[in-house]
Amino acid sequence: MIKFGREICNDFSAAARMEWLVTNGLGSYASGTIAGVQTRRYHGLLIAALNPPLARTLLLEKFDETARYDSKDYALFANQWASGEVEPHGYDLLDSFYLDGTTPVWIFSFADALLEKRLWMQPGHNTTYIQYTLIRATSSLELTLKAIVNYRDHHHTTENIFPMRVESRPRGVQLTPPNNGTPFVILSDRGTVTPSHDWYAGYHMAVEAYRGLPDTENHLHAATFSATLSTGQSLTLIASTEPNPSLDVKAAWVERQQYERALLVRAWGDASVPMEVPAYPRRGPICR
Repeated sequence: MIKFGREICNDFSAAARMEWLVTNGLGSYASGTIAGVQTRRYHGLLIAALNPPLARTLLLEKFDETARYDSKDYALFANQWASGEVEPHGYDLLDSFYLDGTTPVWIFSFADALLEKRLWMQPGHNTTYIQYTLIRATSSLELTLKAIVNYRDHHHTTENIFPMRVESRPRGVQLTPPNNGTPFVILSDRGTVTPSHDWYAGYHMAVEAYRGLPDTENHLHAATFSATLSTGQSLTLIASTEPNPSLDVKAAWVERQQYERALLVRAWGDASVPMEVPAYPRRGPICR
């Protein structure tokens, strides 16, 4: 198992260099860093191949996550700005990061709570699932997630702002880019959503600066999702170019595991691959 504890996760310089990648088999992908800060123009939670495997387009950049627990707010995300400042420092709350198969998993620890975040893509679909599960707590937790979006070729950056139509729909929002762009949705399996349309300017991408390429850009805060979790409960966000992606999260997780097993069978033969699909979701160790 690929696994990192606090010695890596809480060290910004190390955690910002460690990158993860998830794909869907069509040319679409999600990628980022353990620290949660975006260092490349190719980082995002849904970069969809709109004409598979071509026309890869950044749709959902990330979620800015804040947990309110025991009357205190904990920022779980990180941004690096054009000034060079890193704010906030959500990686300081990372207890561990590991891969569950090809699924990246973050374990956040604050007060006496443990919160798990995991991310996977639906095979053959431009759909990403981002799930948060409260593993341990002595009281309920309120989770607030700002959806940060864009609509650009994955080789480019966004220096200007543009109008994005953000419309409420059951369980989430639908976003329609200008100039006949491909609409996409961001949905939730529980909680509430409030549409927004606020551009945030001056995100810095350190790797692009190192490459000598444009290294700042702007992103749009398009909606805020929130839900209250008790121990053992989950909140799952679904981003997709499909108007009605599946909200059956358990089935989506099993489908992903079966897809990965089929790839292993094709590569190594059936005898070397476990026969059973892991329970939903499979838990990894907590680093201390």
